[in-house]
Amino acid sequence: MKKRKSVFIILLCVLAVTAVGIFSACEKTEQTPSVPELSEWMAMIDDSAPITDLAIPGSHDSGTAGMISLCETQDKDFAGQLAAGARYFDVRVRQKGNGDLVFYHTLSSNNSYETFLSDISSFLEKNPSEFLILDYQHRDPSGDRDYDNLLFSMLQSALGEDALLCAPDGMSDTDYVNSLTIGDVRGKVLVTLGDSKNVCDYSFVMVRDADESAREGSVLHSPYIGDYNRSDSSEYVEKYLDEYIKLYTRYDGGICVLQGQLTGGILEDVEARHNANMSAWIRALKDNPDLLKDINVIMRDYLNSKKCCDIIELNKYKGYVAPLKANAFDAMVAKLANY
Repeated sequence: MKKRKSVFIILLCVLAVTAVGIFSACEKTEQTPSVPELSEWMAMIDDSAPITDLAIPGSHDSGTAGMISLCETQDKDFAGQLAAGARYFDVRVRQKGNGDLVFYHTLSSNNSYETFLSDISSFLEKNPSEFLILDYQHRDPSGDRDYDNLLFSMLQSALGEDALLCAPDGMSDTDYVNSLTIGDVRGKVLVTLGDSKNVCDYSFVMVRDADESAREGSVLHSPYIGDYNRSDSSEYVEKYLDEYIKLYTRYDGGICVLQGQLTGGILEDVEARHNANMSAWIRALKDNPDLLKDINVIMRDYLNSKKCCDIIELNKYKGYVAPLKANAFDAMVAKLANY
């Protein structure tokens, strides 16, 4: 009887240890990025690739994770989006009555500006091959010089002055950005703001626009026509994406951001209906050189590694993958083919 009892106790112990091992493995799996290669995808891009022509995944309304369904456009935090491959961020920051700085999309989120700065600083320190675009599309309050100076002083303190791209004396911002290759900008950040140049005291802040004709001195163009982005997904993909791309011919170079998202309603449901059409359109670009040559940043909702990889893969067909990294690049794409 004692022998049976001992065997029973031993079996219980084995089962307990096994269960702990299983739960630990599950916990470890959840904490490990599913596709760590996308944290360093730019390392596989040839140094000579111009940043104004590189295919770059962009995050629309980047700081909305955890918001109510009518406001949320992303379900990953900033670190998660970076790990998934996003390199362009649509930054919208509000100062609340208590002084806190948070991201917002109509309503205020719980995602702090300080966390964002900490995450991008940590990311670039760990991944010096990468380059980021921070596009300050909206601020609340808007057009307040003191507020803008606060935002950019915090950015400079978090990243360091050397990490922030700035045109040399005697060279316009437009000419400077048009001259940059990925080899020039690794470990650095391009900052744009949706106002004229004189709204803040920081020379690294460059001008962006969002209308059909470029604002003078703009280095980033993100045309947005509301009726397009509120249309049916099929109509948007078949008609309006081409209309957006036609606008790029009006610009004197610069970063061009394509609006890949739709709006109106519960945005997660909107993106769920739109994703297959939009992803198929992106993948088909490799067979359409006339459109591919105009692709730069593609901004999307609910970014994940698969959506990012579809955009990143376009760089192979643009001829920008470093020859010695071609096999690694193909392996990355293959790994995500059924993600």
